[in-house]
Amino acid sequence: MNLKTDIVKEFLIHIPDIEKQRKIVSILSSLDDKIENNNRINRNLEAQAQALFKSWFVDFEPWGGKMPEDWKEGVYNDIIEKTISGDWGKERPEGNYDHSVACIRGCDFEDINNGIRGKTPQRYILEKNYQNKGLKNRDIVVEISGGTATVSTGRVCLITEKLLQKYDYDIVCTNFCRTIRPLADYYTYLYYSWKYKYDQKIMFGYENGTSGIKNFAVKDFIEKEPLIIPSCDIVKSFNKIISVLHDKIQENGTESQRLATLRDTLLPKLMRGEIAL
Repeated sequence: MNLKTDIVKEFLIHIPDIEKQRKIVSILSSLDDKIENNNRINRNLEAQAQALFKSWFVDFEPWGGKMPEDWKEGVYNDIIEKTISGDWGKERPEGNYDHSVACIRGCDFEDINNGIRGKTPQRYILEKNYQNKGLKNRDIVVEISGGTATVSTGRVCLITEKLLQKYDYDIVCTNFCRTIRPLADYYTYLYYSWKYKYDQKIMFGYENGTSGIKNFAVKDFIEKEPLIIPSCDIVKSFNKIISVLHDKIQENGTESQRLATLRDTLLPKLMRGEIAL
């Protein structure tokens, strides 16, 4: 159903005088500026994390450009506890589909990685499915379906405790994604290694599907893609540094979401003159 333009022309709206318009713009712009500043800070923090990963685990700069002797060569499966399928569930409670969850989709990854919970829909799944598929701190969610000719599948987002606290419900990922549960101390290393491979366009080599919808062959990737496995003490040190950056990203995201809600609440009130200027 379409809204006809001639109907829109008949709408009556209240237009404040130009001086009030300028004051409204000034108030709202200050909120937008703070949100954009938070976004810039978050991009910088993420760039720092990726640069540190490359310095340590690609260029081996702290070790004179050579891989330490106690590190190993392996594949991703060597540092993964298990992989877990997603669940889309039902739109409304239906029979035993009564466990309310927020369902993370690939389109939510950008917000989540920027410290915002995203517009994850509320769904209803079986209780036994939640027990098997519920997302936990340090899980990594990978998008396994979608992509384009120039953008591959295989994008990831990291689940942290601060992110989990932002949701009103338990969390799962959709069946177009898959959960990777790393071995305890290797979660940030696996996440940034995965992102590095993605940026290097490695994932294009693990896609299949001929119907126009590309699928990421997770099993092939984690079983075949070469991976350097650092010593546990090094990844623990990496975790400590990265967790500080991620906590700040989440804090900035929380503030930005609060400011965006305030902006959207203020706008109609200011336009209607309900708030004195």
